[in-house]
Amino acid sequence: MSGAPDLVVLGLGPAGRALAHRAAASGLTVRAFDPAPDARWRRTFGLWADELPPWLPDGVVAAVSSPQVVARTRHDLRREYAVLDVNALQDALPLDDVEVRAERAERDGHAGAFVVDARGPAPSDTSGVPRQTAAGVLVPAGAHEELWMDWRPAPGVPDAAPASFLYAVRVSDEAVLLEETCLAGAPALTVEELEVRLQARLAERSIEAGALYERVDFPLLAPGPRRGRGWCGVGVRGTTLHPATGYSVAGSLAFADDAVAALRAARNPVGADAVAAHRLRAAALHALLGMSAPEQRDFFEVFFGLPDRHVRAFLAGRSPATTNAAAMAAAFVAAPWGLRRRLARAVTPPGSRRRR
Repeated sequence: MSGAPDLVVLGLGPAGRALAHRAAASGLTVRAFDPAPDARWRRTFGLWADELPPWLPDGVVAAVSSPQVVARTRHDLRREYAVLDVNALQDALPLDDVEVRAERAERDGHAGAFVVDARGPAPSDTSGVPRQTAAGVLVPAGAHEELWMDWRPAPGVPDAAPASFLYAVRVSDEAVLLEETCLAGAPALTVEELEVRLQARLAERSIEAGALYERVDFPLLAPGPRRGRGWCGVGVRGTTLHPATGYSVAGSLAFADDAVAALRAARNPVGADAVAAHRLRAAALHALLGMSAPEQRDFFEVFFGLPDRHVRAFLAGRSPATTNAAAMAAAFVAAPWGLRRRLARAVTPPGSRRRR
């Protein structure tokens, strides 16, 4: 490639690779930087089946299910959930028409090309940042019912102890992933603590499992702006990682084509509405961090009892600020007074709170 490309992508994880692939397929010239561009992905990726982009081949879906949620009571989500075949997903995003450089790069110095930062969090950025952690094992299909979230405490864990939930979702025709998850913590429960809780759940049900299949530990926020002149972020550096759920793949896949359209129109792919929606979701994260374990269970009982349109809007990979605000307002109205105070404090700027 001679001269400056149309687009520079920093990082070739799922978000960066999807963008580089779709941009090149649209005819844009793309240069991508990653110190290990051919590294295979290992994590489990899930998303709502209705958020799968139509350009992905059917073979990327490993399993589809309709799991329930247990907070104080059971809730039927009335929505299909898909787990992706991570190898098939990566292979479905070829970079044949992308100039790939196996090296690190910073945002500056790209001769006027638009830069999308998909590098994930810098190690120095994560001190004191809320994190999501999890410990998971594979068990035979049918060994455990499928639950997207089971907030009932693990055996032996006091009701007031820091909360975690069980994620029990089919990942293939033969297997279910059981994953004890700390949704958000600052500090979060360690993977080792979660493994102890998971083993207690397995023992209670007489389920045998092998060694840990998956260890999860990542930040839910990154400091700094989401966009600037000539650049934007994606994933944790942008607005496609949902800070209140930890999900990012659906948002990042949807971002790819939207970003291409924005670049062709000479617009920044991360618009003001996306930034506003991300701020609202970050406020929801901070509300969760301020809740005790019983309050979290009460909150999710309220949230999953809301009308479907609010639940879907807030859990979506990407949705407008107005629909996020409407969902949060509905949760506030439906919540008991104690939870309302938590929610109000999370969305009220500190300087505007009345001092006593």
